[in-house]
Amino acid sequence: MAKEYRHVVIDKFGAGVENLRDSINQNGIQTAQSRGIALAQGSQHLEHHLHVFLWDDSRDGIKHWYALKDTPSSFTIRVRWNDLTETGYIFSGNLKGDGGQNGPPSGKSPNGAWAYKGNIPRNFCFIDGLDTEQKQGYSQWLDGNGWQ
Repeated sequence: MAKEYRHVVIDKFGAGVENLRDSINQNGIQTAQSRGIALAQGSQHLEHHLHVFLWDDSRDGIKHWYALKDTPSSFTIRVRWNDLTETGYIFSGNLKGDGGQNGPPSGKSPNGAWAYKGNIPRNFCFIDGLDTEQKQGYSQWLDGNGWQ
């Protein structure tokens, strides 16, 4: 089985949770840049517009995910993708730690938050409220190979 990460979608602009769920069902998880959303200058300096943010299954990651997931206008997307690799102390992966530094995401995550530079394709996403464990291809998704 592939390692699982969580992404919390929060309806910050009043688009509607179902509309956001439908968009992710069609396009996967997209960066702000891909969606055409302009972020504040400070967020652009931190390259937040270029990344998708995920929580891991560490104690801190679960704590932070849990605090966000109970927002009334939010839902969780579970991500399993064998191509996701965490940056560690020695090796650099395509997931970079997001610890609120003064620069773009880099290094190992100090708090369970990771940033992926780019979009996450739909076939690696399990959308809560839409997908089920009975959906055809669930075992392939669980293994990190995507919905087949």
